[in-house]
Amino acid sequence: MFINNDESINVKFLYRKPVVIGVLDDSDNDFNDMSWMVDNSWELLKVKFSESSFQELVVGLVEIFIGGQPNYSTLGEMFGNDTKVEGDVEKVVYKISNIERNLNDIIRVEMYLDPINRNIKDLFLYVQEGLDKLKLKEILSGKYEGVFIELNSEFIITGKDYRIIIGGK
Repeated sequence: MFINNDESINVKFLYRKPVVIGVLDDSDNDFNDMSWMVDNSWELLKVKFSESSFQELVVGLVEIFIGGQPNYSTLGEMFGNDTKVEGDVEKVVYKISNIERNLNDIIRVEMYLDPINRNIKDLFLYVQEGLDKLKLKEILSGKYEGVFIELNSEFIITGKDYRIIIGGK
């Protein structure tokens, strides 16, 4: 729907592992595979992030996480460029405060990262009031197996190794 049906977007760039100082990278990243750089995949996905409806965006985020663990800084760039990292030994938080969305429905984004490998554990979307979370739950429940959805004061989507949490300010 968001990226799976769009063959013009090569999403390999989303899954490049972040460089963590002091940690040896033994992943299977192919540093010579820069195929995504010769097309406009980054720009196309950035447009989808800024112009899609909120429901389409959340469905797209679930698709991205189902495809693998995205690089936190690359995913963050899709939301905006005003970023900051706060952290210590226990937790690392990647914050995006100036969100580039045409609908102005998202106030800010925070990603809680594993302090060792910088994988995204929790992705918080702080949104304006009035978004139809029941419709979103209906869309996601009908589309994805293995994704648990909880709706209380926050809307929480839990996958295998991630959570997307949608809440107020």
